[in-house]
Amino acid sequence: MPYGAAKMIKYSHAEVEKDYKARDNFLATKNPTYLAELIDSTLLKADLVKTQIDLLCNEAIEHQFKSICLPQSYLSYAKDIFQNSINKNEKTKLCTVVSFPLGYSTTDAKVKEIDFALQKGADEIDFVQNITFVKNGDFISLENEFLALAKAAQNKVTKVILETALLTSEEIYKCTFLAAKCGIHIIKTSTGFSHRGVSVEDIKIIKNALETHQKETGVILGIKASGGVRSLKDAYKFIQLGATRLGTSGGVAILQDKTNVNNY
Repeated sequence: MPYGAAKMIKYSHAEVEKDYKARDNFLATKNPTYLAELIDSTLLKADLVKTQIDLLCNEAIEHQFKSICLPQSYLSYAKDIFQNSINKNEKTKLCTVVSFPLGYSTTDAKVKEIDFALQKGADEIDFVQNITFVKNGDFISLENEFLALAKAAQNKVTKVILETALLTSEEIYKCTFLAAKCGIHIIKTSTGFSHRGVSVEDIKIIKNALETHQKETGVILGIKASGGVRSLKDAYKFIQLGATRLGTSGGVAILQDKTNVNNY
């Protein structure tokens, strides 16, 4: 490509393009329908019971959330609820987590988790990066992990959870840029299980790294703010800053302009 030639703009995934359209529509109209299209409604409690999954699925069907995010062991159960529902919902995706919440499973183990999740009907994968690689400055191993997991996901929407609470600003930037380079579709801030969730500064750093990557490649990635998104005000703030997804266990409360009292 000649010096100075404009790079063709493309999205990392078709679903990311949909997210950006919903984001633009929400910011322009404040319509909760568009906000719902940005919410990954989440249930990842260690002591969850099936009735909570029933509620999670039924809320998603009613409000047309972007996805529900739940443990792999309940993917089939949730898929059956969606398929057997009187009110069919073709929009909401099934999302699950890999190596959650600590992230230091081997890359091979993470690949096997992804294989299992896809067999059980997962549409999207949120995996926790190996933070120990970052802390040891082993970005070669981290790159190998990113490449292997992006390949294993078979072009299903793939989100890397950085766990920003445990990283320096420089580490957040480097991990974001590396993930973008390796074919990850969305950068996610937090598990919700560390000492804090998403911050304003996290989103700014991630956005900066992704803008640099976009200038070099033309590829646009998504940003998922998660952990501590408790209110409509929080949602608007992070979306305005650049988030294209919100991970929260309080999606309905947020849509109703109430406070989410859960930790995640």
